Amino acid sequence: GFAMTAAAALLPAVPASAAYHAFGVGAIGTMTLAVMSRATLGHSGAELTADRWTTAIFAGITLAALARIGAALSPQDGPLLLALGAGGWVAAYGLFTLRYGPRLTGLRGPGRT
Repeated sequence: GFAMTAAAALLPAVPASAAYHAFGVGAIGTMTLAVMSRATLGHSGAELTADRWTTAIFAGITLAALARIGAALSPQDGPLLLALGAGGWVAAYGLFTLRYGPRLTGLRGPGRT
């Protein structure tokens, strides 16, 4: 986000919206998932490690952030990149729900050990 802000200030080809999306989708979206997953594991007494599910969750949110920044940088590819970004966002938070939801509700499922 900071690098994109600097690039937007120095390079006319880089829109400021790219930095906003880097901060919003990238930083805030990722930190939200990180805090929620860490708190869920810690409060449920589980080991504080990232399994394959959690890795996929963070891959999805990273894909969403990169696609959204790419859409700001490349308006001609915007619709495709926006759809990819939305898909990454839904996948990340959907996987979080599947993986950590059972721990939060006390139900058995893929997130329950």
